[in-house]
Amino acid sequence: MKKIGIVSLVLSFLALGLLPRTISAQADVVTIDIPFAFMVGDTNLPAGTYEITKVDTYNYRIAAPKGDQKVIFATEPATMQTPAASYTLYFNVYGDTYYLAKFFHQGQTSGFQLVQTAAEKALATKTPPTTKTVTRKEQ
Repeated sequence: MKKIGIVSLVLSFLALGLLPRTISAQADVVTIDIPFAFMVGDTNLPAGTYEITKVDTYNYRIAAPKGDQKVIFATEPATMQTPAASYTLYFNVYGDTYYLAKFFHQGQTSGFQLVQTAAEKALATKTPPTTKTVTRKEQ
C-alpha cells in the first residue's frame, strides 16, 4: 500500500511539473497569414496561414494548422531600435525567393533571427537581399 502511495505522489509531482510548460507553450503560439511561398532553412513552404510556436528558448516550429507542412528551426537573439507595433516577420528576398530571416513580438525590441543556410549565403553573395515584412493583423 505504501508503494502505491509513493508512486501516486511521484506521478502527481511529475504532472504538476509538466503543467506550467504546457500552459506556457500554448501562450507562445502566433497565427499569421503569409501571402507568398517562402523558405525556412532548406524547406520551401507555400503561401498560407501558419502557426509559429515556441518550442524552447531558441527553437521554434512553424506549421500549417490544417496540413502537414511544419519545420522546427533554431534562432539567435536579434534586436531592433523601436518596439514592434505588431507581431512582425522579416523576410530576405532574392529575386522571387523569400527566406524567413527574423521576427519580433508586439511591443518588443528584442526578437529572434534565423541562421542563414548555405543556399541563402550563396544567393546573398550574388545579390544583396531586399526586405519584406509581414505583420499579424490584430484579432
